[in-house]
Amino acid sequence: CISKPHALRLIEELGPSFDKDAHVHELSKRQIQQLTSLLRDAKFKAPDGKCLSPAGEYNIRLGIMKELNPDVVATFQDKASVHEGHPFVVEAAVSLGGNLAKPGLNF
Repeated sequence: CISKPHALRLIEELGPSFDKDAHVHELSKRQIQQLTSLLRDAKFKAPDGKCLSPAGEYNIRLGIMKELNPDVVATFQDKASVHEGHPFVVEAAVSLGGNLAKPGLNF
């Protein structure tokens, strides 16, 4: 989401032919191209990770210990990042041995 003042500034940049209350279906092809170009070039604040609900290293480790009962567990959780406007968190775990272990590598 962007603030209303920021949205109004963007509309002002498009010129007097743009009505701030216009619906998308009312825009001409040229206006849509202008809008698309403006939005590609506009700088937006990256979203924070507050909307995410990561499981957390503790819960990942607990789940692996409960289900697999491995000999060794390693977990990792990175800080929230943003890619093309989408926030995400990387969480990973690796375990060795355990109840379901078979010879060789198992994924």
